Amino acid sequence: MRIRTTLIVLLGFCVLAVAPATADQNAPRRDVVYYGDRHLSLPQTVTRVATTWEAHNAVIAMLGYGDRIVATTRIARSMPVFRKFVPSIVNASLAGTGGSAGVNVEEMMALRPDVLFVTDMLPPAKKEQLAQAGIAVAAFRANSIDAIVERTLITGEIFGGEAHDIAKRYADYFENNRRRVRERLEKIPEGKRLKVYLASGAPLTTSGRPSLNQDWMDLGGAINVAENWFQGRPNASGTAILENVVASNPDVIIAMRARDVETIRNSPQWSMIKAVRDGRVHVNPRGMFWWCRETSEEALQFLWVAKLLYPDAFADIDMAAETRAFYKDFYRIDLSDDEIRDFLSPTD
Repeated sequence: MRIRTTLIVLLGFCVLAVAPATADQNAPRRDVVYYGDRHLSLPQTVTRVATTWEAHNAVIAMLGYGDRIVATTRIARSMPVFRKFVPSIVNASLAGTGGSAGVNVEEMMALRPDVLFVTDMLPPAKKEQLAQAGIAVAAFRANSIDAIVERTLITGEIFGGEAHDIAKRYADYFENNRRRVRERLEKIPEGKRLKVYLASGAPLTTSGRPSLNQDWMDLGGAINVAENWFQGRPNASGTAILENVVASNPDVIIAMRARDVETIRNSPQWSMIKAVRDGRVHVNPRGMFWWCRETSEEALQFLWVAKLLYPDAFADIDMAAETRAFYKDFYRIDLSDDEIRDFLSPTD
C-alpha cells in the first residue's frame, strides 16, 4: 500500500512537470476596448507577443517590444535589418501557415502568447478557438493610412506604459509630416502633378483606389495611373495589363523591389514609357520593412515620395536627416551613413 501511494505521488509530480504553464487565473488583469466594441483581457504586463502580420512586427519593435516576440512570420524573421536590430527574432517560432489569416493554432496554444496580432481576415472560428485557449486576439483593420496610425495607437495601449507614450508621440509625428507635405503641395497646381505607376512586388502588380498604396500616393502628391483599374476588387489591387501601363505613360515608376527596377529599366516592352526614357524608375525605401507597406515606417513614405516627385518644393527636406532622426527617436537606433543609404536605396 505504501509503495502504491508513492507511485501515485510520483506520477502526479511528473504530470505537473510536463504540463504547459498557464496564467494564474487569480492574477489581476486589465481590459482594453478598441474600435468601440472589441474587448481584450490582458495581463498587467505583456511579456509574450505573437503576430501573423508581416509589417506589424515593425510596429511592435518601434514600441519597444521586439524582444518579446515569441512567434512571427517567415519574412520578418529573415529581414536583414530586423535581424540586425532585433536579434532575438531569429529564435521566434512561425505564427502562421501562410498569409495574415493563416494562424497556426496548435503552435499558439503551445506558446501561449499574451496577445496575438492579426488582420481582420482571421476566420471567426479560429479567433474563437484561440480565445477559448486564453489567448487575446487583437484583429485590426488594414489597407489604409488611417488604419496604420489607429492600429499603432491601439497596440501602444495594449502594451501600456512607455509603449503607449511612444505610440501617441508617433501619431503626432505622422500628423506633422502630413501637414508639412500638404503645405508644400498646395503650391503645386493639379496640372503640374506627376503621374506615377507602382510595381508592388512584381512589375505588373499594382493597386488602385481604395488602398494603402493609393493613400500614400495621394499624400505624396502623385497621380496614380492605376487609380481606377481595380474597382470592385478586394483591396483594389491585382495584375495590370502592360498595354495599359504603356498607354498611361507614367512620369515616374516606383518599384517595391530592386530586381523589378532592373527588369523595367532593361525591358524593351517598357522602354517607350516616359519614366523609363527619363531615368525615373526608383526602388522604394526599406528599413525594418518596406516603407510602402503596413509598417510604422509609412510615416516616412509619403514624405519621400513628395521629395522624389517635387524636389524644388521640398528643397528644405533632407531625407537622410529625416531617416536618421526618425529611427533614432522611435526605434532607438543610431544609423550609420551607409545604413541610411541602404534604407533609401535598397539593392536587393
